[in-house]
Amino acid sequence: MTADASAAKRRWVVAIAAAVGLTAAVLLLFRAPRFPAAAIPAPRLTVNLRRSVSGSEDAVPYEEAIFHDPRPLFLPTRWNSTPEVPRPEADEAFHPFPPQLAFAANQLRLDLPAPVKAPANPVEALLTDPPGNPILGLGRTDASVPVMPPRGAFIEIVGAGTGTPVFSRALADARPPLTAAWQPLEFVVEVDPAGLVGPPVLTVGSGVPKVDAYFGGSEGYLAQNLRVGELLNPGFYRIFVGP
Repeated sequence: MTADASAAKRRWVVAIAAAVGLTAAVLLLFRAPRFPAAAIPAPRLTVNLRRSVSGSEDAVPYEEAIFHDPRPLFLPTRWNSTPEVPRPEADEAFHPFPPQLAFAANQLRLDLPAPVKAPANPVEALLTDPPGNPILGLGRTDASVPVMPPRGAFIEIVGAGTGTPVFSRALADARPPLTAAWQPLEFVVEVDPAGLVGPPVLTVGSGVPKVDAYFGGSEGYLAQNLRVGELLNPGFYRIFVGP
């Protein structure tokens, strides 16, 4: 082999090696894409159920296989749900017995409690239902309430300048016309040594004109019946009259 043939052989070896390397580099550029693990769908678990067959040794019992069923547990099955129980109608639930709208004269039964007698006074009430302390009512008697004397009105007279009370009394003989409820009324009078200086002057009315006229005026109760001109010392006074 001559030197030229050896040189040509070496060139071919180098060219083939370069071609193989270039081909390998090009092939490395083309590869399958990599996907994240979460994107790869998980294989679906399926369980094939079959009822056990008598005499078959490799048969899976149905009752055992149902516990490995991948269906959600909230779905109704014959283990976690019961058939719907029929509900009674509304009228049947509240009226279990037939109504009886008529009674015979000798069959009418009304279970009424015995009548309770009300106590006549506080002491009797304490004896009927005694308190916790057995000696709480010892020596207790009914309080006697005195009967108030009848009156037609009540009068109070005060000094106009000082407000000092000078006269107050229940008017047992007063008979105002009771056509309607009336409120206290007020008069102003002037008294001199000779008596009243003019009729009483009404400053606050009672709301009933007949009552105002009965007590006021020169012929009214204050001037003629009570005679405030003779009752009071000279001066100015305010007279209050109430029921």
